[in-house]
Amino acid sequence: MKTTKKKFMTGLTVIVTTVAVLISAGCVGEKTPPYVPTSTPTPAPAPTPTTTGSDGTLSVSELLDSPVYETEVNVHGDVSALGELFCPCFALTSDGKRLEVWYYMMKEDGGTERPAVSVEGIENGDPVVVTGELRSSTGTAPSTTFWASNIEKIVAEDAAANLANVNDIEILLLESFPVQIHAVARGEHPDSCTKVDKVATRREGDTFFVTITTSRPADAMCAQVMTPFEEVVALDAVGLKAGVYTVDVNGVGDTFELQTDNIFEK
Repeated sequence: MKTTKKKFMTGLTVIVTTVAVLISAGCVGEKTPPYVPTSTPTPAPAPTPTTTGSDGTLSVSELLDSPVYETEVNVHGDVSALGELFCPCFALTSDGKRLEVWYYMMKEDGGTERPAVSVEGIENGDPVVVTGELRSSTGTAPSTTFWASNIEKIVAEDAAANLANVNDIEILLLESFPVQIHAVARGEHPDSCTKVDKVATRREGDTFFVTITTSRPADAMCAQVMTPFEEVVALDAVGLKAGVYTVDVNGVGDTFELQTDNIFEK
């Protein structure tokens, strides 16, 4: 009996010793996974557009080729489609690329609306510098929507300016809604070199005042002949109530009537 008990104790000791060795070797029990260092990838820096000239302005193509969103930049180009689109916006073109520049109804996602920017004195074909932001794209295509905070017409230097000689005006109400209204001014320049320079519009109550100025190159040799001109001016009529309105272009007046409120419904 004593011999059997001794053998049992010896066997138990061997088992306990073996288990202890296995545990110390990591063969028994939960294993801790090896440490694998992790790293967070560093995002690539946003592309910086190439500027043109010391004033830091971009062409439209430079901005669209290396877009920077929600950041104020200066973009230069020529105005087109002003007063022709179904939005308070116009097209800005340079180097064959085009932006859609909004100057009114610029509403953030949170409902905050940015201040409207005046397009007074701006016409189709005018070279301008627009300050503002390229809006982020909401789809797969790159965004071409640009919200303006300032629009400045590029005016040639060394030119003498005077009021244009306007003989008569015609008011056109285009078949659209909101109704688009154009004032067509006709007159004569005193010589072959004089051209329309600036067109400024403002509204006081129910009267639109349009001022057209001209310029001619300084010291230019020009033929002294009366030269007819025609200038089409888009009037900002969005939001007007129904009623009769007066248009005054360099002192020559006419009226038009809105049959219904000219309010854009979103």
